[in-house]
Amino acid sequence: MNESSIGLLFRYLPLRLSVAVNSLPKDILENINEIRLRKRGALSVTLGVTNLFLDGKGNICPLGSAITVTDEEINECVRRLTEGSLYSYDEYVACGFIPLSCGGRAGVCGKTNRNGFSEIYSVNLRLHRFIPDVAKPLVEELAANGIKGTVVCSPPAFGKTTFLRSIAYLLAVGKGIEPKRVAVADERNEIAVGIFGSGLLDVLSGMPKGEAITLLTRTMSPEIIICDEISANETESVLEAQNTGVSLIASVHCRDINELKKRGRMKQLLENNVFPLCVVLGYDGGYTCKVMKTEDFL
Repeated sequence: MNESSIGLLFRYLPLRLSVAVNSLPKDILENINEIRLRKRGALSVTLGVTNLFLDGKGNICPLGSAITVTDEEINECVRRLTEGSLYSYDEYVACGFIPLSCGGRAGVCGKTNRNGFSEIYSVNLRLHRFIPDVAKPLVEELAANGIKGTVVCSPPAFGKTTFLRSIAYLLAVGKGIEPKRVAVADERNEIAVGIFGSGLLDVLSGMPKGEAITLLTRTMSPEIIICDEISANETESVLEAQNTGVSLIASVHCRDINELKKRGRMKQLLENNVFPLCVVLGYDGGYTCKVMKTEDFL
């Protein structure tokens, strides 16, 4: 992990919580995925797919002995995240996240009303890794057999965004393959963290994915568009992009390709050959990936 990544996140943490997290052993600190604050609940960090709890000295402890985050600490964290102006982030908060000035985002949840959130109960600070070669198996497949649409599958917290960041970088700079015109539809401002300005990479951030895919297709003539967490709402935009010859690499939350076939809109994309390839991610003390042909599952 880039050491500065977690260092940048400390600016958003109240002092007591920052000291506790920073006191963790180095081997744990360097591999944290998330730091979670819950109002009147336990401070925790996520390491791979494991949840760890911390006491006031940064020692790993049972849930019952963990630091309890106070109302004021949650409020202070939100003030820092929004630079003291929560209303100016209303559009983002209504979608469950706050974009970070250093890149990436913090997930939020709490009490809602017609105008969005009236109170924030939980904050999830996500750490963004740039692991350049994690998507190397997919690059090798694309270099050998041509560029193809690819769906990246895994449950939450298995490294989908890290994988997308890697594949965007490798394709744009031409590492193991001829450089490609890559456009990233980065709705939540996190895929392109750490790779801006790399090779033939263009980034459109902060716009809903469906609109971004359409705009990028029309204005940037990309060979490949990359986005995260594709949903039913983006189906038409994806099909239109495919009809122009653009290949899409996108992620979805699921365990495997068989699960995707049960979703009507996603099944439509698979049947229209939008995603000839599937990458299934796993975690076994480190991130793993397996590249497969979706036709083998249809």
